[in-house]
Amino acid sequence: MQLRAAFEAAPVPEDLAGSIVAAWHRLGGQAVAVRSSATTEDLPGASSAGQQDTLLDVTVAEQVVDAVRRCWSSLWTARALAYRTRQGTPHAEAAVAVVVQRMVPAEVAGVLFTADPLTGRRDRVVVEAVRGLGDALVSGRVTPQRWVLDAGTRAVLNESDGPDGPLLDAERLRDLAGLGLAAATLSGAPQDVEWATASGRCWLLQSRPITTLFPLPPGPPAGPGLRVHIPLTLASQGIAEPLTPAGTAVFAGLATAVSSLWSLRSRPRRELPPWVSLAAGRLFYDITPLLASPRLGRRLADRMALKDPATSAALREWLDREGDRLDRARGMVLPVGLSVWVAREVPGLLAATVAPDRARRRLLARADDQVQRVRQEAAGLAGPREQVNFVLENLPRRTFDVAWSQLPPLYVGLISGALAAWLCERWLGSATGLEPVRRWLPSDPTLAMGAALARLAQTCREAGVEPSPTAPGTAEFLAAFGHRAPDREIDLGLPRFRDDPSYVVQLVRGYLAAGDPAELLARHQRGAEQAEAAVRDLVAAARRARGRLPALVLRAVLVRYRALGGLRERPKFDLVRVLALGRGLLQQVGVALVAAGRLDGADDVFFLDPADLRAGVEGTAPDLRERADRGRREYERELGRRAVPLVLTSDGETVYAPAAPAQSAPGTLVGTGVSPGVHEGVVQVLDSPVGATLAPGEVLVAASTDPGWTPLFHLAGALVMEVGGVVSHGAIVAREYGIPAVATVPDATRRLRTGQRVRVDGGAGTITLLDDS
Repeated sequence: MQLRAAFEAAPVPEDLAGSIVAAWHRLGGQAVAVRSSATTEDLPGASSAGQQDTLLDVTVAEQVVDAVRRCWSSLWTARALAYRTRQGTPHAEAAVAVVVQRMVPAEVAGVLFTADPLTGRRDRVVVEAVRGLGDALVSGRVTPQRWVLDAGTRAVLNESDGPDGPLLDAERLRDLAGLGLAAATLSGAPQDVEWATASGRCWLLQSRPITTLFPLPPGPPAGPGLRVHIPLTLASQGIAEPLTPAGTAVFAGLATAVSSLWSLRSRPRRELPPWVSLAAGRLFYDITPLLASPRLGRRLADRMALKDPATSAALREWLDREGDRLDRARGMVLPVGLSVWVAREVPGLLAATVAPDRARRRLLARADDQVQRVRQEAAGLAGPREQVNFVLENLPRRTFDVAWSQLPPLYVGLISGALAAWLCERWLGSATGLEPVRRWLPSDPTLAMGAALARLAQTCREAGVEPSPTAPGTAEFLAAFGHRAPDREIDLGLPRFRDDPSYVVQLVRGYLAAGDPAELLARHQRGAEQAEAAVRDLVAAARRARGRLPALVLRAVLVRYRALGGLRERPKFDLVRVLALGRGLLQQVGVALVAAGRLDGADDVFFLDPADLRAGVEGTAPDLRERADRGRREYERELGRRAVPLVLTSDGETVYAPAAPAQSAPGTLVGTGVSPGVHEGVVQVLDSPVGATLAPGEVLVAASTDPGWTPLFHLAGALVMEVGGVVSHGAIVAREYGIPAVATVPDATRRLRTGQRVRVDGGAGTITLLDDS
């Protein structure tokens, strides 16, 4: 590199060289280690370990000066520049100092971790050692001996001997563990320690934080003993990314509202319930009370497989391996609040069963009425202080009530679908004939949004105008669906369609490019007609196979499924409607804070934590710019974190993925088949639907999808996702659209590349690479 060459060519100024030599003589003029220490090292998300040079056993004055210059120049090596670029660290902010230490004549040297860097457990100490200097270990030239110790007792739990016997005895291992744990206590974080032994003493050479550990939830645990957490948004929504601070605060409030089922408490509370915690910008559930019963824990893991097979498998594996570490419950009692709710909802379940069409109409009317009341309540708020308090304390409960009140008819629809599949298997020998019945369900707001986009595209074509925010029909579309977002719409900190209609315009252009929008609308109509025909065919088959009464029973079940099955998406649709109202209120608060000179931009308000937000509107925080900027930087840093544990324990153990499946055939990826059918097409890998172009028939590959993605399903020939299960959003909508889909394909967005041609088999759960052009 030219930058490093310039440093190497420039002489060290004589006065500085003289100072370095004089300081070396004060150390005794003996062998020294010359170490670099850069400002960009040991950051929360980047250790920079090994990026700058360290030179050992330097014994001559001129060599000491030259070693200092080489450490300075190593800030500008190709590897250091590439590392900072990858981490997003500005090169202009990088600087380097040099530390000169007496050289320890190491007999044995190595590294020590005060937490297991592989499993994350904070109750373990890992020691690795080599004979002589430790640079052989750090550079990877030799295989070290390794010990795992209990951090509390210092007892050796696991060890690997070398060919000449162990390099360290039990007493020396205890001394080293104590040295490392003392460094961790002093630093307040788990440490990566370089050490050496010489003349019967242990020397600590360097200590830095272990930056690869997933952070633990702060604060005291929800109960005694080991606690087990799962990621809330990943397990429930397929969202691995963090939420903005404002989005986290409101979503946590929703979790608090759920706790009212247990305690019958409905009053607002500002703190998280003890079973919800925040780590790395993500909310985690403490599921320990459920796992404390082995039978209930297994049942929970099995039930999760329908929504999130990866978390389900990881949890089952953890229970098999570590379940004995949990305190076992003597028995569980159904919470009083949940018992009351179940009893209260029985009439609604019966009413939806008896009169499904009426129940659907009442649900839709009641949801509109509830949302309108929240809108009126929001419009009556006096100013920023009331608006903030409403969003943080009242809005989560209002959102919860809107969604929760819709559950009885929804459950009847889900039960009817499951019952229909069981009856078809029992009476007809197979449930495959049920697939057309599951498609194009009425009252599904996601399908309705796709149809509305097709009508908007048709309107633009008939009017002869280009799609735009002002094109005919766009305002009407935004009035009905403008509260939705392209991605992660449960986060009110992210823009909605109405904030930025460019995504809607992009989708309409895609529909126009795909052909006549009228054909998309006709596809909806044909799909609904085929579903009704499939109902008649199944009923007729049941009459032939079992008689008139079974046929009447199957028809009644199918009618209820068609009437209520589409409501599955409705709670989230209306939940997001209410969240969008909260977003609008916080935008007004942001405008007021900008006018007061406390923020630079109105949207900065979404990156303030609740305490700062309250202080800002109460006037006790004069300038929120730095805090909003810090919140935005932390959020953006966490967006770059791809690995999120599926299981996280209170002692730091992390499980990022279940055990790898059996080796598949070359050129084949294996996942979970979630929508039947086979399709061959060209891969299109997308990180976000925003700005995406998808040609008709292409295979959409994404980490996960939510309703903002589903307008692309009209164009996709098949769907591949990294996460999700049979009842995840993308899987259900894929079945409704009749396109093959495979989920739970690890690293699909990196293992598949745009332009590859593949065959997707949604029944077998495989993706086969056909060519790589």
